[in-house]
Amino acid sequence: MLTRTTRRLLVALAAALLLAGTASTASARNFSITGQSFRVTWSSLEFASAEATIRCQVTLEGSFHTMTVTKAAAELMGGISRAIVKQESCAGGTVAVFNGVERYNGTTTPNMLPAHEVYIGFTGTLPDISAMVPAVGRVRFGFRDASGFCTGQYGNETDLVQTSFNREAGGLVSEVVPVEGRNRLTLMRRDGGILCPTTVSVRGRGALMRQGTTTRIGITLI
Repeated sequence: MLTRTTRRLLVALAAALLLAGTASTASARNFSITGQSFRVTWSSLEFASAEATIRCQVTLEGSFHTMTVTKAAAELMGGISRAIVKQESCAGGTVAVFNGVERYNGTTTPNMLPAHEVYIGFTGTLPDISAMVPAVGRVRFGFRDASGFCTGQYGNETDLVQTSFNREAGGLVSEVVPVEGRNRLTLMRRDGGILCPTTVSVRGRGALMRQGTTTRIGITLI
């Protein structure tokens, strides 16, 4: 369930996007998605601040509530039930997702999943849009940079990391890219080091596929 605080944030965010013209809901059309269960993989997802950058292989798995997504800003469209950081792949430090399994700062992380997948809007012009833009909320990571400057937890209840599902001409999603400027995680707690940045930005180009396959998911207007 979305908390009252999260709902208020989503409503405010949706209103701002509508005013800016980036998430128009004037058309009655919906989005049709070719796969209900999904997997997003980044061979190198970057967690960056002015002080340090850590890169890791990251996988998110979950499902859309239905294969038809209503084009209504702030709509809860799905959830992420599994998140994995391949910690041995990390460079520049270590990252752990709070999934109840991975190790962070000498202990096993609590399980903060499921995370939320929320519809935000789209880019391009109807009917031939260039991308659908959802956001991931309620996910937490633990970071330790290689220098030991910061060991901290990032991702609070109201953080929403927007991702652009970029479409090819035929509708298949070619890549999943965090939206610059709307891709920040907030410091929740510093657990070690001298000082932690107040936010980190998430960057990278990932792939969206049907879960358990290498088949890319397509998005079309109906």
